[in-house]
Amino acid sequence: MTSQRLSSGARFQWHGVSYQITRLLPAGQVNLEDLMTGTISSVAMMDLVQALFDDELHFLADNKPGASVTTAQPACPPAWLALSEYPAELVTIARYRLTVIEPLLKLAHRTRADVSHRVQSIRAEQASSREASLHSAVSVAAVYRWLADYTRSGHDVRTLIPAVRERGGKDDSRLRPEINALVESVVQDKGRVQEKVTINDVHHELAVRVAEENQLRPSTDPLPLPSRTTVARRWTVSILNPTSSVDQPSRAKKQYAQTPYPEVPLERVEIDHTRADLVVIDDRDNLPLGRLTLTYCLDMTTRYPLGYYLGFEPPSYLTVMECLHHAILPKGDVRALYGTEHTWQAYGIPATLVIDNGKEFIGRDLEDACCLLGTVLQYTPVLTPQFKAGIERMFGSMNTLLFHTLPGTTFSNSVERGAYDSAQQACVYLSEVDKLMHLFVVDLYAERFHRGLNGIPARCWEEKTKQGFAPALPPGGQELAILLSRTDTRVVHPYGLEFASLRYNAEELLTLRTRLNGQAAKIKYHPADLSVLYVYDPFERQYLRVPALDQDYTQGLSLWKHRVIRQAVLDEQARVDPVALGQAKRKIQAIVDEGRQRKRQGTRTRVARWDMAGQSTRAIAQLERPTQPETPVEVITPSLTASQPFASPAADDNWEVSYVPLKSLSAPVLDAPRTTDAGQGVSAQGAEVQHG
Repeated sequence: MTSQRLSSGARFQWHGVSYQITRLLPAGQVNLEDLMTGTISSVAMMDLVQALFDDELHFLADNKPGASVTTAQPACPPAWLALSEYPAELVTIARYRLTVIEPLLKLAHRTRADVSHRVQSIRAEQASSREASLHSAVSVAAVYRWLADYTRSGHDVRTLIPAVRERGGKDDSRLRPEINALVESVVQDKGRVQEKVTINDVHHELAVRVAEENQLRPSTDPLPLPSRTTVARRWTVSILNPTSSVDQPSRAKKQYAQTPYPEVPLERVEIDHTRADLVVIDDRDNLPLGRLTLTYCLDMTTRYPLGYYLGFEPPSYLTVMECLHHAILPKGDVRALYGTEHTWQAYGIPATLVIDNGKEFIGRDLEDACCLLGTVLQYTPVLTPQFKAGIERMFGSMNTLLFHTLPGTTFSNSVERGAYDSAQQACVYLSEVDKLMHLFVVDLYAERFHRGLNGIPARCWEEKTKQGFAPALPPGGQELAILLSRTDTRVVHPYGLEFASLRYNAEELLTLRTRLNGQAAKIKYHPADLSVLYVYDPFERQYLRVPALDQDYTQGLSLWKHRVIRQAVLDEQARVDPVALGQAKRKIQAIVDEGRQRKRQGTRTRVARWDMAGQSTRAIAQLERPTQPETPVEVITPSLTASQPFASPAADDNWEVSYVPLKSLSAPVLDAPRTTDAGQGVSAQGAEVQHG
């Protein structure tokens, strides 16, 4: 995905008219020139940013001053190819080419001598390691071509992917399956050793294994030995695959410690999780719910907060995606929504995102999303929080200045808390936490003097903006939402497609199913809302919006919540259908409603996660809080025709609804009931109501 900037000279189409920014004015205003009539007008920069994320503004393809307007088209179509659409080995080659040209991109004035020196250094490294191959070969002409393609596309890594389809090659391997398996086995085995391994070593080991295999095969059908070039190609792809930072040597730690202080906003952004040191209470009955999980983004140049996610979801890709999405979006409506005195100024795509080695940060989805955004993922060494000192200090300031000052705080440790009863003293409602966060972030933290910065974050961001800084932006809001979604594949059937035992269908799928001819299609889904999926059409190169057939059930339904319901329905019948899903949802909701009356904090935390269904506190900030505690309502459990009755939580205060991950979400299997120690019947895969 090509990132753009609303800076001087930027050209775009807005409400059917082509404009160019001719001048940046004070107070957040810009001069626009109508490229057809030459008329000059002034608008607010934030109006342009908001129009971009509302998909009303599109950058022109040739975003350069003086280019012809008649041939200009949107810089990116409404749908774009994700990296997962390409073969993995080709993406690896593109990443390698990016590492080759990255040092040259940082040079203000690049000469041919600089390019030649870079090529010589790459060749020297390959000669010392004896790992040169067809895909890792470099030349001055090739580097210039990569630089031109990458720069012309607005730093889109997809332009570095080899155009093998245009050469007439095939994506599938031409080796026999038996040979292909042997090659993969040898490459994986040799890749695990710590000593130096050359291509000759890999080829010789493969020759031995092929000979051993041929001894067990008929003499009329021996396996041929692949060429050294074929082995070198496979080996190069394996050693060029990017891996996460694990236990780095001391010299790597010194390199991190000596990282220069960033000078441009969004050049270095840190993100991390923590549990808020505050117990919140339910708006419905004034009982404590527990502590929220906070995911936070911080710009290290200005120390200005970029975005956050606050909810009962544990750290996961969902929380990272929500936080990153909030950080990129403009937040110009905070005054009207939360009553802040100042506006939240920060937005835009980070250039470098500093993360640790938590499992929620390690995954292909986040890597591909950041690669298309033009964001470099920088992993810190294990057990080295000092390499993300900015975000760690931010958490400390938030606790000291906000959470520890509110009734219901848990403080930083048990010694500091002493005999203070956090749950008993809690009086901050769940719907008020988001407003408190905005007041703290926008009016307090961003406006107070920062000793490490030796200035005020808000004034620093304003100063950088006046100096000409323009944040990098995605092509539009829809592209950003699809990009940050999770990826999977499904086969399109005559009735549509199935995902997590839910059916989705749209008229556009009919043509796509015919053209795919039984091949699986790539889908994108949001874990917090299963009401719609996006199916990729590789022929038209666009994503199709496909809604769920049962909108009443799926509207605002999170994947976690659906799994709990689905596990319960497996106890009802072998085949999942909307009626059974609705019945199970009513039964579990009855248990949740009854559990809401309990005072045990752990139970109420799980109830709150069920109610929020993957949403942040911003989604429930408009709840109307009753002035008096609600009178407990009698819960009527719907009668169901099931061989195994659903366990009732009335016997004890301590209950939980949990699930065991399915082996296959698309093929439910009804297992025989088993019995827990408490004597409650549950399914071997199903949801269980635990007592004790």
